[in-house]
Amino acid sequence: MGGVVKNEVCAVLMGSGFSRRFGAEDKLLYPFQGKPLASYTIELACGMPEFSDVILATRSDEIAALASGTRVRVIRNGAPERGMGESIRLGVMASSAEYFCFFPCDQPLMEAYVVRALLERVAPNVIVEPVSGGLPRSPSVFSGTFRDELTSIPDGEGGTFVKRRNRDAIVSVNFGDERIFADVDTLSELKHMQEVRSCTR
Repeated sequence: MGGVVKNEVCAVLMGSGFSRRFGAEDKLLYPFQGKPLASYTIELACGMPEFSDVILATRSDEIAALASGTRVRVIRNGAPERGMGESIRLGVMASSAEYFCFFPCDQPLMEAYVVRALLERVAPNVIVEPVSGGLPRSPSVFSGTFRDELTSIPDGEGGTFVKRRNRDAIVSVNFGDERIFADVDTLSELKHMQEVRSCTR
């Protein structure tokens, strides 16, 4: 394959967490309206032609299996205890893309139009983040000019670490519906989210 195509964007799906607040089960494998929770993020990213590459960083054989038959490249995370920054590092190291969109795998209500609105704002030396309800949300898109910082995030940190060091580079995109950005930490949150999805579909 040739060199990097202009505006080439890699989606990095971060599926290496321990789900400690969720309980004994891996929340990303827990059924959400008939499919494992992580399947929604995998399908969303794979269905967007804007992404030249889709990478899933995971410590789990079961989560890796969810990507079977898709265009996802699975990268095994051998040090998940280092935190989200390790998934970010692995994804960035595996791609020569110009931009990186980092997805948590626990946002089943996320919609493609939100991601496209973020991708419309990408530019060199810029970090694009969604904002809803006055708070920064996920996913975020980083220019590849932050590659060195993204691959050297300290243990226990994530993309927010790079944002704190580059506040002037952040471009915020505002969204009205906070529900789209809901993520799952506990079983009760997941059950509530099932109700929300049933009411909005």
